[in-house]
Amino acid sequence: MKLSDDMAAAAARPAPTFDVSTLKEESTTKKLIDRADVPVQIARVALLAFIIWFWESERIFDGISVFGLELFPEIPKLFRGTPSEAVDFLRGAVTDSLFWSDLQVTVTEAVLGFLIGAGAGFTVGMILGRFRRLARVLDPFLIFTNAIPKIALAPILILWYGVDIGSKVALAAIIVFFIVQIPIQSAVRGVDADLDTVASSLGASELQKFRFVIVPGILGPLFGALRLAAIYAILSVVLGEFIASKRGLGQRLIASTNQFNMGDAIALMTVLALLALLFNMFIGLLERIFLRWQDSEARGKVVSL
Repeated sequence: MKLSDDMAAAAARPAPTFDVSTLKEESTTKKLIDRADVPVQIARVALLAFIIWFWESERIFDGISVFGLELFPEIPKLFRGTPSEAVDFLRGAVTDSLFWSDLQVTVTEAVLGFLIGAGAGFTVGMILGRFRRLARVLDPFLIFTNAIPKIALAPILILWYGVDIGSKVALAAIIVFFIVQIPIQSAVRGVDADLDTVASSLGASELQKFRFVIVPGILGPLFGALRLAAIYAILSVVLGEFIASKRGLGQRLIASTNQFNMGDAIALMTVLALLALLFNMFIGLLERIFLRWQDSEARGKVVSL
């Protein structure tokens, strides 16, 4: 009897609840420190300092031989370039109006090529992913076009559009188009068919299904494709400027290497890398805004640091 009374009393006793207010709130500063992972950042800085020192000492150009086998040949003095020479070039470029003009040309070409190519790739990918029969008609032509080496198109585009920015924009747009179109088409096909069925049963229009079913389902692949496309947009316009161009950082870079100004060439490659990093950061910010409902690991980072 006593056991049954104890069981009844325990059942009548209210279940303990967890009070969230008892949790100690972590400060914003501590969150930033934990996210930065200070030991990793220190190791990166130390590694970067070692690379710069090793490069500046020119030991990297001395060549490497193993058991008499020359794995990397010694680089002649004329073809060497050091970080200090690159810094000297950048100091002079800050006040050089022609440098900023070349930078503006390259950025304009890359942005226009990226916007045109990404917009067309997204549109075509959405349409072909949604309408399977149309995709079966057009896929062989798209695959054949994508198989054409893009480098082979550059001289033709320069003949068609001239040495001005039009040929570089066209080349970048073509390359970016396929980088975006292919994953978007696959992502649209991979959207859960049950969600589409539920939306249709609720009376959703095609526009509503596009907005509330398809777009949320393809945002991850979309931003992944855009990140890659932004890098290739810059590579494309630099390649076009290598072949024939009036202005641009690519034209300046090829001129520096032809004149054996390796320090200038290293500085220009650094500027192009930073430009690509800025593109990546901008797309990363957009990704964090549109995918803020995902956890921090699933969302893309603004920059991979």
